[in-house]
Amino acid sequence: MKMRLGLRPGGRRVLVAVAVAAVGWACGPPASTPTAPSNLLLITLDTLRADHVGCYGYQRPTTPAIDRFAATATRFEDVTCSMPTTLPSHWTIFTGLPPALHGVTRNGQVPESYPPSIFELLGRAGARTAAIVSAGVVDARYVQGLGFSEVIFDRSGAKVFQVSGQVVTDNALAWLQRHRDERFALWLHYYDPHEPYEPPGEMAARFTAGYRGDLPQALSTDWLVGLNDPAAEAALSAEDRQHVVDLYDAEVAFLDDRLGRVLAAVSELGLEGSTLVVIVADHGQAHGERSFWGHGERLLEPVIKVPLLVHLPGQREGRVVAAAVETLDLMPSLLEWFALEPIGGLPGRSLAGAVRGEAIAPAERRLVARRSFPEEPERAGLVIHRVSDKGTFYREPDGETFHIGHADGEGGLDGEDFFVAGDVGSAWLPSEVEHYLAAERAAAAGTSPEDLEMLRALGYVR
Repeated sequence: MKMRLGLRPGGRRVLVAVAVAAVGWACGPPASTPTAPSNLLLITLDTLRADHVGCYGYQRPTTPAIDRFAATATRFEDVTCSMPTTLPSHWTIFTGLPPALHGVTRNGQVPESYPPSIFELLGRAGARTAAIVSAGVVDARYVQGLGFSEVIFDRSGAKVFQVSGQVVTDNALAWLQRHRDERFALWLHYYDPHEPYEPPGEMAARFTAGYRGDLPQALSTDWLVGLNDPAAEAALSAEDRQHVVDLYDAEVAFLDDRLGRVLAAVSELGLEGSTLVVIVADHGQAHGERSFWGHGERLLEPVIKVPLLVHLPGQREGRVVAAAVETLDLMPSLLEWFALEPIGGLPGRSLAGAVRGEAIAPAERRLVARRSFPEEPERAGLVIHRVSDKGTFYREPDGETFHIGHADGEGGLDGEDFFVAGDVGSAWLPSEVEHYLAAERAAAAGTSPEDLEMLRALGYVR
C-alpha cells in the first residue's frame, strides 16, 4: 500500500509560493537562445508509458503540468528504455551504459562497483548532489555510490517500501528552498503509476465516474499481476478492463499534479534561468496488450516506449524530435550540456544537437535485455531487441528480423518466443550478449532476505 502522506488540510508547508498554474514554463518572450545550465533537475517517472501523456497524443487530461512544460521544452517522440525494470533502467539513465555493461541486471541487486555517473561528475565539479526517491527499489543501498551526497527516502519511520508523490514533492520543495543559492544536481523519483493502483479518492472519482462493475477503486499488486493468468484475464469484462486503465490514469494525474508543483517552484525560486530540467520514465506499462499486464516480462511497445522531455535555461519554444532515441543517450547529452569531459566507450549519442534543431546521427544497433529474478529460473531469459531510426525490431540468432513498430500500441511479440538460452556464440552481437550473461551470472550470486522482502512487497518477486 502506498503511504499518502502530507495530504491532510493544513499539512506541511514550504517557504515558497507554489502555483499549480503554468508559472514560467509557458510564459515569457516567444523565443530566446538557450544558455548553459548551472543546475540539473532530473525527474524520473516510474512506469509511465508515453502514450498516456497528453503531449504524446493521449486524449484524456492526465498530464496538464507535463503538457505545459512541453510547450517550451524539447520533446523526444520515439524513446526506448534500456530495460523495462526499475533499477537497471535508472542506472542506464545515470551512466549511459546498458545493463549488460553497467552490470545491474535486476531489482534488488546491490552493486559491487559503480561506473561514472552524471551525478558523480557534477559533484566533482562542485554541485551539491541529492536524490529524493519514493520506492525502496532505488533507495540508498542501490544508488548512493552513483555520486549522491544524500538519498532521501522519507518513510516517516514506517516500514513501507513506497511512498506517494506528495512525499517526494514536499521534500523536493524544502530541498530546493534550502539550496536555491548553490549549484545543485537533484534527482526526483516518482513511483505513483506503478502497481498497486491506489489513487486518492478525488482522482479516482474523476477518472472512474460511470463505472458500474464490481472492481474496487484500489487494485493490489498481486491482483494486477494475477491478470497474466489467462483465466483471470478472461473473467474481465470490457468495462472492467477500462476500469483498470482508469485507475492507472488517475495515478498518472495525481503524479502530474505533484510534479507541477515542483516545476512551478523552480520558476518561483528564480531557478528556471540556470537549471536544466529533464523528465523521463524508466519504462512503461502494459494493460492487456497481447494479453500481458505489467512490465519487465515482454518487450511490448507500451512497456519500452517512454516520454522524454528536456528544457534548457532560456528555452522558450517547444520542439519535437522525431528520430528514434534511447534513454542511454541522456548521459552523453548531459556531458555536453554541462561542458564535461566526454567519456570514451559510451554507446549512446548526444542529443544536444537535436535540442538545437540539428539533425542527429542514426542510432546504432542496441540490445535491450529482459529477464526475471534468479529465484525464478523458469522465467529467466534474454530477448534481443534492436532500435533504429526506422523503428523497433526483434532479431533472433538465425538472423530473422521482425518489425514491431505498430502505431496502435499492439506491436510486439511474446518474449517467450525469443529466448536465447545456453550457447549464444552464434547470436547477433555475441560480445554484447556475453556481457549481459556474465552480468547475469554475477547477479545470481544471491539476494539478501531484506532485499527479498522489499521486492516481494513491491511485486517484483512472487
